[in-house]
Amino acid sequence: MHTHEKRKKTIKVGDVINKRFQLETELGKGGMGIVYLARDLQHDRLAAVKVINLEQANALSYGQFSYEAQITARLSHPHIVSVYEVGNLDSSGDETMPYIAMEYVQGTSLDNLHNLTYPRIIDLGKQICEALGFAHSKGFIHRDLKPGNVLIEKHGFKFFAKLVDFGLAIPRGITDLPPGNGLAGTVFYMAPEVIAGQPADVASDLYAFGALLYEMVTGRVPFSDFLDDQAIQNQHLEEKVSPPSQSRADMPPALESIILRLLEKDPKQRYESASEVSQALNNVLSAILEKQTISYLPPLPYNSVFNKDQVAKCIRLLEENPLLTIKGSEENFILALGAEMMNEFTHGVCLVELDSIDEPARVLSAVSKILGVEEATERGLTVQLVEYLREKNLFLILNHCDKLRNACAQLASTILDTCPDVRILATCSSPLNVQGEMVYEVPSESYLSA
Repeated sequence: MHTHEKRKKTIKVGDVINKRFQLETELGKGGMGIVYLARDLQHDRLAAVKVINLEQANALSYGQFSYEAQITARLSHPHIVSVYEVGNLDSSGDETMPYIAMEYVQGTSLDNLHNLTYPRIIDLGKQICEALGFAHSKGFIHRDLKPGNVLIEKHGFKFFAKLVDFGLAIPRGITDLPPGNGLAGTVFYMAPEVIAGQPADVASDLYAFGALLYEMVTGRVPFSDFLDDQAIQNQHLEEKVSPPSQSRADMPPALESIILRLLEKDPKQRYESASEVSQALNNVLSAILEKQTISYLPPLPYNSVFNKDQVAKCIRLLEENPLLTIKGSEENFILALGAEMMNEFTHGVCLVELDSIDEPARVLSAVSKILGVEEATERGLTVQLVEYLREKNLFLILNHCDKLRNACAQLASTILDTCPDVRILATCSSPLNVQGEMVYEVPSESYLSA
């Protein structure tokens, strides 16, 4: 008992692991490990250091933790969290203490993202498939794919997925698992054959991916009517999943087909590989974008003069704020900013000139006209515009809002409340006073240096 107590106190915030990783704060604690935010003194960067949870450690968890370290260190892929170092520490007792030092992902987990557009869902799904496919190609099955094990970073305006936590991973083809390592994973994402006692394989990871995609689309897991784990397992085994289109009416049929195939009870009826799923998702995305890509931005005049640093600053502000209102800008600056954003948004950039409009009521029709939304007599134009933009990843510029400030503010607020992947730039001499707005005044000298 005395030895155990001594071991429990060996790692704490402030300690330096292997003369390299200084622990700064505890990020989280699970049954097997404790994760710390650390400073990598060797490379002057942040890191996440996972050490075994000494309060609950036993022979099984020591073996699992060491195995996770070995597996993760062998999986070097852009969409799998990078490992900087694995090792063992002297635990001041009769055992060593394994640790894994990994890249620190500055973002959130997938289960904290809601109301995702279809292009965003498909893009993230392809990234997760790439990570799964790589792990499978190296001979490992993840066995615990779920939103909490997918971390999301923002790279500019794009989302970047990182698969984490290989604590339950096993080599492909293993049939005799160690005690306590048989039925593993999270019940909401567990494949029927695994519940029935068969070993996990590629098909069971793909089933979990299907459940994850289903949840991204509908906001709920396929089977969740019961709090009882056994009842949910029975649903996976016996009940047909309700089509996601019953929860989201605008569901692309091809995407629904992919999800339902991934959730087939018989593993042989699913896709054969993660790369096959990724290709199917890519085909859906291409079809969506072919129908929906729009862009309206006049070309920047030849030999235009503008300050590139100020353009870059505005882009950084837009990365963090859904609405940027710019004061004191000139046409060339706005066109230059729009041109820089063209490749950042799937559906491009649309500039709406409002300087010739005097009536506030015409703002809505002017924006709709540029976007190609025609009013139907039986439905309001605002409803139609929102429905059109809801699935768009678009940069919308409302230029010259001064005479129409209230109307522009109302429209911007409506769009931002309902269209999660639309960013808006407004030019106005005063704020629109809309939630999420950042106001920036471009210095006059910005136009004097290129």
